[in-house]
Amino acid sequence: MSAPLLLSLLLPAAHAAASVGAAPTEITMAVTIDAPVEDVWAELARIGDIGLNSPTVARSWVSSDAATGVGATRHMEMSLKPGATLDERVVVWEKGTYMALEVDRIVGVPGVRTMGGDFRVAPSGGATVLTSTLHYSMTNGMTGLMNRLVMKRRFADLWRSVLAGYKHHIETGEEVTADTALTLDAVAFEGMVIGADAAGGAR
Repeated sequence: MSAPLLLSLLLPAAHAAASVGAAPTEITMAVTIDAPVEDVWAELARIGDIGLNSPTVARSWVSSDAATGVGATRHMEMSLKPGATLDERVVVWEKGTYMALEVDRIVGVPGVRTMGGDFRVAPSGGATVLTSTLHYSMTNGMTGLMNRLVMKRRFADLWRSVLAGYKHHIETGEEVTADTALTLDAVAFEGMVIGADAAGGAR
């Protein structure tokens, strides 16, 4: 039985994100983008346009009155599974350098209790280093075990594709879809933490 099928049998498909659950995990990646830091930040700051950058997002839009800054929210229809959606909120905004987001509502992603991520940009010559950490936790001990055995690698692959998507879109101007050929090898794996040492949020 596949891991996604097992998770869908064990758990409901919709829930609101709550306190950190089982097996909290952090996955950090970095990629160098051939563009000035101002341009990379400007793309990140258009939070409703993540669907242009990420192969995991089919459609996205700003869902709050504010388009940027702390409290701004976006809705994302995911490309990986029909009916899967995430509603995400900006919780930290350091203009030009850093932002962090938390998922307020998860629909159609069985087994995941909490999720969020952050993005930090730094100049590197005429290019930009984008460093990002995905953090998430699972609903219970069983799904926590599944994460340790299988899902952590799948989440790492997905996050690698998100950063590769930003690189592709910013450098080429092309919209990224689930079918876009991305340069995944350009994304460097920086580390993974599972368990009590995972902060499970922005810092």
